[in-house]
Amino acid sequence: MLLETAALVVMAEVVLWGLLRWIGTKPHLLTSVDPCRGGWAEARLRGCHKGLAFTGIPVEPLNTLSAAAYLAAGWVTFRLLHSPAAIAFTAAMAFLSVGAALYHGTKALWASSLDHAGMYGVFAALACYALVPGHPGVVWFMAAFAVAWAAAFVFLFPGNLNGRMALLLTLVSARGFLEGTWTLALVSLVLMTLAGAAWMVDQRSRKLGRFGHALWHLLTAGALATMFLAMT
Repeated sequence: MLLETAALVVMAEVVLWGLLRWIGTKPHLLTSVDPCRGGWAEARLRGCHKGLAFTGIPVEPLNTLSAAAYLAAGWVTFRLLHSPAAIAFTAAMAFLSVGAALYHGTKALWASSLDHAGMYGVFAALACYALVPGHPGVVWFMAAFAVAWAAAFVFLFPGNLNGRMALLLTLVSARGFLEGTWTLALVSLVLMTLAGAAWMVDQRSRKLGRFGHALWHLLTAGALATMFLAMT
């Protein structure tokens, strides 16, 4: 499983890297770009204030590459469970992986929306799964929730992303602690806490170098997959 996951990640990285290079040749896709968007240390260290012509694409190489962690975590979850619900979860994680890679690669506004949609989609799928994990039709509701919440919260009712994510994580973790595997739920929250710390340090300083937000990707990918396993 480790080798096939690594092969999947490598193939995805090659495809996304090629896609980013293609986007770089399409000026109409780069009309709302701010290389410093998000305030991540990697962008600052690469001179984002000098503009896209200086940083090139991908703007944040490590942050772009590390987004594949979501795809890897989703795939491992599917290989462990082989369930319809795991397919829906893996699909949501794959979408998040693509959205995050395009965002950190281009720093375009439309890519930022894809990144946020991916986050809402994953948490919506988890929240739906938390309600009735054993129901045979839960996979369809997970897919519908993911699409509906992503579209609603990104395009129709934009708001505080961090606050909504924290609320959804609290609701989802309740299932893991009360009716799932509480040790896995605890591990998930610890990983998410460490990820949050890396997020804040990365935005406020250069202490983690170019690796701060990449750590966020790795830790949250592990946290999300672990929480899904905790509820199974």
